[in-house]
Amino acid sequence: MNGMWPGAPGSLPPEGPGEGAKPPFVPPEMPASRLTAVLERNRARLHEIDGVHGVSEGRTPAGDDAIRVDVEDESVGDRVPGEVEGFPVVIAVVPGGFGSLPA
Repeated sequence: MNGMWPGAPGSLPPEGPGEGAKPPFVPPEMPASRLTAVLERNRARLHEIDGVHGVSEGRTPAGDDAIRVDVEDESVGDRVPGEVEGFPVVIAVVPGGFGSLPA
């Protein structure tokens, strides 16, 4: 030991898997949410609408799960469904899409 009590700032952790060593934390795999599954099934169809720049998970103003569709202008939103498989669609106007910003 390095002369300090275990866990003190600057103390060294135990060597190897011996006494006091803990295995590394491995988070459990999270199952995909229903929203994620719906989004994946419908992403390509929504991207086929001319003027749609992006499709992602989003929230309604009340904080409920929603599908966010980024569009070129308000008129594109008229061609996007109001809901997909029970989830509301939130339209976000993003003129010019997500091109690179000037340097």
